Amino acid sequence: MSSFKPKLGDGSIILPQARVKMIMKSSPDTESISTDALYFVTKATEFFVEHLAQEIYESTNKSNELTYKGLADIVQKSDSMQFLKDMVPKKITYKEYQEILKEKGNGDLF
Repeated sequence: MSSFKPKLGDGSIILPQARVKMIMKSSPDTESISTDALYFVTKATEFFVEHLAQEIYESTNKSNELTYKGLADIVQKSDSMQFLKDMVPKKITYKEYQEILKEKGNGDLF
């Protein structure tokens, strides 16, 4: 049985720590970031991305193609991914959007 598994267990960091630090510092509540905190947040982010990729891989019948649709499907279906629902919405066509608006009674936008 084949499985998609990035090599993250050796202690090395894949994501650029400077970028992670920049994102962390964008929070107004963050004043300083220790080296250890930066390492562990970076590593936790890598593990999260690995878990997300594994979920997508398994839900797409072990396809080696990572797509937005696969990501959006996981986010919409998984209770643990609900916090990403607004960030990764399921794509719909304009026609589907118009039908949703009609169902809600908002009519046409134009």
